[in-house]
Amino acid sequence: MTVAPTQSDDHHEEDAISPKGVALTILFIVVVLAAVIAGSFLIGPWVLGLTALAFVPVIYIVLFLLTIGG
Repeated sequence: MTVAPTQSDDHHEEDAISPKGVALTILFIVVVLAAVIAGSFLIGPWVLGLTALAFVPVIYIVLFLLTIGG
């Protein structure tokens, strides 16, 4: 009779994000927000709606990658 191991031998090391990666991500978010705010002041408030509409596919892709663990 064989006994199945209680723990999986399949260990995955989680990749840690570097401080440089965190800084670049935050910088990207700040630049995008600044561009949207500047666009809404220079062009008009409809830029906010257009930006929200443009980000719908991006949000779906991010949610899909989060759920499948990609």
